[in-house]
Amino acid sequence: LAFCRGRVVRVPKGPLIRVMGTEVVIPCSVSDYDGPSEQNFDWEFSRETDFMRIASTWDPTFTSEEYQKRVGNGDIKLRRSSNDAVELVIRNIQPTDQGRYKCSTPSTDATVQGNYDAEVQVKVISDGLSVSGSKGRSSVSLRLSEGDSFKLRCSASTTSPEHTHLHVTWQIKSGSTWRDILSLTHEGKFHPGLGYEERYRNGDIRLDTGANDTYQLSVSQTSLVDGGAYRCLVSEWVRGADTSWQKIQEKSVEVATVAIQRTDVVISTSNVSVTERDSLDLTCNITTDRSGIFQAEVMWYFSASPDDTLSDAQVLLSVDRDSVVSDSTLISLSHVDRNSYRLLVRDVNVEDSGYYYCQAAVWVPLHNGSWHKVVERTSAPVSVVVTPLEPDYEVFLNASKTPKFSDDPTELNCRIMNAQDTEANIRFTVSWYYRKHLFSDDVVTEELLATMDADWTLLLGDRSRERTQNGEIIFSKKTADTFSLRIQWTSESDRGDYFCVISAWSRHRNNSWVKSKDVTSASVSILWATQGRNL
Repeated sequence: LAFCRGRVVRVPKGPLIRVMGTEVVIPCSVSDYDGPSEQNFDWEFSRETDFMRIASTWDPTFTSEEYQKRVGNGDIKLRRSSNDAVELVIRNIQPTDQGRYKCSTPSTDATVQGNYDAEVQVKVISDGLSVSGSKGRSSVSLRLSEGDSFKLRCSASTTSPEHTHLHVTWQIKSGSTWRDILSLTHEGKFHPGLGYEERYRNGDIRLDTGANDTYQLSVSQTSLVDGGAYRCLVSEWVRGADTSWQKIQEKSVEVATVAIQRTDVVISTSNVSVTERDSLDLTCNITTDRSGIFQAEVMWYFSASPDDTLSDAQVLLSVDRDSVVSDSTLISLSHVDRNSYRLLVRDVNVEDSGYYYCQAAVWVPLHNGSWHKVVERTSAPVSVVVTPLEPDYEVFLNASKTPKFSDDPTELNCRIMNAQDTEANIRFTVSWYYRKHLFSDDVVTEELLATMDADWTLLLGDRSRERTQNGEIIFSKKTADTFSLRIQWTSESDRGDYFCVISAWSRHRNNSWVKSKDVTSASVSILWATQGRNL
């Protein structure tokens, strides 16, 4: 029996209930046939007994005179969906289109077996669906701040003679496409749109039904993504003869345009340069058009690098929404006005160079007396460069003892002169250098004799290490402003030019010392007469 079944032509199980003025699509397919893979189809219509020819996929002369105009202007057309399936599309269906529709397939089989046509009944009902905005008003405009709440309403009802169900969807358009927010389906189920699932579970997105066939969308905790046009999309559904749900029409109404004012956190100045020991003054401004009661929570951060995640940032100071400020000795935070918070860092040093951020959270009171955080945002970083406070001083090198003969002593004094801005946080050290004296224009690189680090530890160069350890060379600090180099027995190898470098060191808050300036003296030549040459 299975081998003898033959061709099968299928159309939907009727009756198909459709609404006047809508577009109707009736599919037809064929299976279990012989011949070419692409099959042809003929469509006919009957109100009572006789059938009128509508359209054919293979015969351009098939159409009856009654349908030639509608087929010619595209109000009725055939749309092939595959080699073995086609759709009859009727645009703007009317009550006169109610009746039986027959789909036929010309035979391509070796033997005639199976069914070569199938019929479906189409019932055309009047349009009873009504959709409108709140109280019939046109679209409204709302201007809100981040974190605010709003409600939108639409009305939807039907007077359809059939037992139909409504499917209501709230949508938003923030560009060129509409996106689903939340639906109440024709089966009575709530279905959040893509990206709104969590907000629906949290109760920030709700859809409630009310009196007079109203459908209310409630949105709380608004953010910038909630800005756009809102519409209420309503579709009407009926259960078909095969028990499946079929959408028979759809209408929409634009209800509101919502603009969300961004709450920004901005530090009033851009990149800042401040001199060491001065004060750093920064102001954090919260820009919002919020007119109701709110409190701000502000936190200042410092980071050595411009890291927007603040993962390695140091918290400087904070003020909570009760205006309680965290303590700090050299840093203060004050509330300048309703939306501004000032950070003052006194007695800055080089370590304070880096990036400063202001993070602000806005809180609003709820009806139950509690407070709710509606938005939190972090400013762009402000780059702060602390310029070291360089002491002003000069360096003078002279020879208090010069050799007249080999083995005579040599003594050089390196003095700090005209020093200014050298308070207790400045320390001086010396470095001694030697350069061989040449009579040609050849360049000779200087050699380090000795240098002192910030804690006055003497570090010897290769040239002087052994003789210093033997006591032949003595490095000393005679007075607070004078460093001395003494060669007990000057030798021929000591002939040449000498100079010194005085380094100024600044003490930071952690008691570490950082070099802030170097000043080099003029060179002094150590030479004496030798046999056979007058120098």
